Parts: sequence; structure tokens; C-alpha cells
Amino acid sequence: MSSSALRRATAAIGAVVLAAGVAIVAVAPAQAVILPGNIDSTQQRTLTVHKYALGPNNGQIAGTGQQLPSSTNLGTPLPGAVFTATQVAGVDLTTPEGWTIASNLTPQSASTRLATLSFTSTPSAANGTANFTVDPALYPTGMPIGLYYVQETVLPADATNPTAPFLVSLPLPTGPVGAPANQWIYDVHVYPKNAVTELTKTRVPAPANSVEARNPDLIRWAIASSIPTLAAGDSIAGFSLADQIPADLQFVTTPPTGVSPTTVTVTSAAGIAQNFASPADYNIVTAAGTSTLTFTASGLTRLTALQGGLVSFNVLTRAVSIPANGLIVNSATATINGATETVTGTTPIGQLTVFAYESNNGSPRVPLAGAVYQVYLNQNDANLQQNPISIGGITNWTTGANGLVEIPIVTPGNYYVREITPPTGFNLPTSNPVQTVVVAGPTSTTAPVQNYVEFNHTQVSVANFLLPLTGGDAGLWFGVGGGALLVLALGAAIVVARRRSAVAAEPAVTHTVA
Repeated sequence: MSSSALRRATAAIGAVVLAAGVAIVAVAPAQAVILPGNIDSTQQRTLTVHKYALGPNNGQIAGTGQQLPSSTNLGTPLPGAVFTATQVAGVDLTTPEGWTIASNLTPQSASTRLATLSFTSTPSAANGTANFTVDPALYPTGMPIGLYYVQETVLPADATNPTAPFLVSLPLPTGPVGAPANQWIYDVHVYPKNAVTELTKTRVPAPANSVEARNPDLIRWAIASSIPTLAAGDSIAGFSLADQIPADLQFVTTPPTGVSPTTVTVTSAAGIAQNFASPADYNIVTAAGTSTLTFTASGLTRLTALQGGLVSFNVLTRAVSIPANGLIVNSATATINGATETVTGTTPIGQLTVFAYESNNGSPRVPLAGAVYQVYLNQNDANLQQNPISIGGITNWTTGANGLVEIPIVTPGNYYVREITPPTGFNLPTSNPVQTVVVAGPTSTTAPVQNYVEFNHTQVSVANFLLPLTGGDAGLWFGVGGGALLVLALGAAIVVARRRSAVAAEPAVTHTVA
């Protein structure tokens, strides 16, 4: 791999990490594995996340993925955060071409080409550390070499919005300007924090296996704006956040049981949640595709005392259609003291189509109506037939005459499809449930096939049915009756013949009259 290609790849991944609010400093502990030369596939590869609250004195340093010394002031650690690292498909980091592709990817573009291989971290401990664990029997040298899309899937209790997704490679190059330069880090450490900018809009992932995750048409957005630091004597005279949704979304006024509604959270500069309430401190008005959070005079006074803090407007929406490219673009506007800023947030959305058919020994496929399916987030639920996903309150989907049924709006990810009722006269498929991956965009049954799964069926067995040879029981009994009559007739004939033979054999008797 050329030094210019490595420089571009290092810069691209480094820029993505910095934009995600990840502080990484090039200070390696004694146990760090940092080697020059070619990538050594035999080296153990690990990824460690250190979760901290974003404060005024951290989150500004970018580096090369090495572990910070324990003496570094990192701020307040956040326990309870869980991260998912999913390998990006089509990026072979054992080739120069793979690094060229990696250098041109962003978290947004990478999110549309995720592979099925993913790893989940342990919840961050009291010190904020979370580790990605792997099965040594399957991966004896740790996480496979590759580019990973890392997102926060479970938020700490005190967090107001998730860390923006970021990209990291295993191993991670230090680059030409690294310390040391042009070497490979095999035990990568990242320090993600809640992103704090003037205005951001991001998708809030539903906690893993939660009720909200089991409603994969729901999309929660975090519109976050910092509370500005003002000159002495000035005050915040106006503060509003507006979410303008496209036709692909609807606001959810009554969420499913177990799913939180739209919420407002205000935190101080130290990250401490404040007790703001409606209607005393703010109002939310939803009309004509826009939901607007506006602070009252009382709320503005309180915000003025919280300069450097953060306002987060977490809006719950429901996807109702899928754009052709599978990406829903949503905009938000902040209006603070007359100054207006607008940003956009993007999230992938897909669907899943199931096809039930019969085909034996290569015969043409015959579609089957009446097959009923459920979809689950994990294999255990699928095996136990518990906690299926729900789309608009629907948990069962039944194939029509064409053998197809569409599960219309689904957040991309891994799912398990189970047939719970076969078509009449057919057995349940032998492969059941089936794992499948939903990606951004609608279903395609032509190359490249996506968001599609199928089930072949066999008819129920007739081995236990006793079918008459002549086509019906009546014929059988007529045959039995006729045979009986023939036997009786033959028996009668034999009796008569024997009697005649006996008479003929008797001697003649003569009677004399006196």
C-alpha cells in the first residue's frame, strides 16, 4: 500500500472519529501492541471503548487510538453504555483497494453497506470502560481485520443524546504524522462522548431488545442545541427548536405501551439534568408536519442561568414510506435570540418481503397463500415465539395468492423470520426460523437481492391413508358379497350331488304279497 493511500485512509478515518466526538491521544501504555511493517494477521486485535460525559475540558483532542494514561483528566465516566461494532461490507483491508474504499467512506455512507458480522460491547463499567468480547473458538485472534461502523445502542442513564456513529479500523494505522509514525495499533482504544455543537440532529437508536426496538418503524430523533454563552448582562430572549419532518414520517402522539413519548431534556454545563416541565417552562406545538419546542419566559430565565448547557428535543416519529434510496432526511431548526440555524439528520429505513412457495426436485415454483409469519430481534425469541416485532400494531403477516407478504417499514439490522402457520395442507419448512438482514431501501428480488427471504414447503404426508384399490368402499363390499354367494352356491351343489350318489348306491328291495 502506498504512503499516499495510507495517508488518505488515516486522515479520513481520523476525521470521522473526531467528528463523532471521540478523543484519542497517542500515548501508549506498556502493554500496547504497536508494530511497523505489513499488517500481522496473527496479532490479537481488540477494541475498547471509554465512555465519558462531554465537558468544557475534554473531547477536543484527536489522536491515533492508543490508550490514555490513567493520570489524564477525562471528566466524568458514564456507566451503562453499550456499543455495537458492525463490519462494513466490501472493504478488504488486506488489499490496497480496501484502504482506498475506506478512505472515501463516511459513517453515513458506510451505514448503507453494513455486513452481517457485528459485535456488541459489554455495558460500560463504573469507570466508563466497555470491551468488545468475541468467541475465541470462532475468532482466536480477536475481532477480524476490517473497517467497523460503531454506534451507541444503549445510552447511559445520564446521557441526553447518543454519540454520533463513527468508523474505526482494526488494526488502526498511526499514519505518517503519528507517534510513532507508520505503524499499526492492534489494541485500539476510543473515547466517545456526547456530541455538543450549536445544533445537531441524530437518530437515537432504540435500546437493544427493548419494546421500542420491537417497533422498528419508530424513529426517534435527538435535536440538540447548546445553550449559548453570552456576554455579561445579556440574556436569552428566545429559544425554540423545530422538527420539520418529510412525507416519509409521521409524528407519534400516542406511542405503543412501553415506548417513551417525545421528551425535552435540559442539562447544565456539568451534564446535570434540570427539572424543566411543560407548560411552566416550555410548550410543544405540532401542526402541518412540524413540531416546535418553545421556551416560556420562565424557561428562558432558567436557560440564561445554564449557559454552556444543552437542550435536547427527542422527537418520536413513525416511518410510513421508504424513499427510493432508503434514506429518510429530516431537518431541524434552532432559533435563539433571533439567530436561526438549520441542520439535517439522515437515517436508513428498509422493508422485508417473504415468499412462500412449493417446489420439489427442481420443479417450477408454485406460490402458496395462507402462510403466516412473525419477525423477531433475536434467535432466542424466535425459537420461543415470544416478543415479535410490531408494525403499526400488527405482529402477524400472511401471504396472499401470489405467495408474497410485505413487512412494510423496518429499521435496518439483523432479524429472524419464523413461519408460525403453514399454508393449508403443507408442513412447516424445515429451515425455520431463518436469519435475514434488512438494509436500507425497498425489496429487490433481482441482483443484488435484498430485503427478501423465502420458504419452500412440502405437502403433508398421505402414508397413513388407506385408499381402496378399486376406487371406493362400495366396490369392495360388492366384491365381498359376491364372493360369499358363490361359496354358498358351490356348497349347495356339492350337498345335492352327494345325496344323489348315495341313493343310486342302495340295493333294490322286493316285496312279495301273500
